[in-house]
Amino acid sequence: MRVKLSQNFYLDEFTRSQTAARFGIDNSAPPAPSIRLMRLCRNLLQPLRNEIGPIHISSGYRSPALNKKIGGSKNSQHPLGLAADITATGKTPHQLAACIHARGGYDQLILEFGEWVHVSIPEKGGIARGEILTAVKVPRPFRKPKTVYVPGLLSQEDALKIALKKSQGGAA
Repeated sequence: MRVKLSQNFYLDEFTRSQTAARFGIDNSAPPAPSIRLMRLCRNLLQPLRNEIGPIHISSGYRSPALNKKIGGSKNSQHPLGLAADITATGKTPHQLAACIHARGGYDQLILEFGEWVHVSIPEKGGIARGEILTAVKVPRPFRKPKTVYVPGLLSQEDALKIALKKSQGGAA
């Protein structure tokens, strides 16, 4: 039986992970993160879906083991059940982020590499930071590109220009 978090969202959408399946990692959400996911859905994602249409979850809850396996941040809100990475039918990721920003009520909003949107809520009773960032990959000679987070909701091109200036020691 599927666990319903809101009118259009179910728990399995937030716990499904190809990486977890591939490596045999249990990505079941314990009760506390499940309750937080319900709050994320009811307070942010469902009202957004009612306004703009279908929303697709690419990453929701991550067990600590899964978060470590994928190289997630030690401060990630995903293992707490406070965050989701999403896209929306008929909207570019930039348009989706702009819709979320206009609605407010988020803790953190990140336009990730122009491909998806990370959105989170604060802990219950916490104050939403309203932090908005654009993530870009900065190329590095002979090494993997470095992820850099630039303040604001920017095009990838503009965010990369700012990130390159910062990495070269210049002011943004």
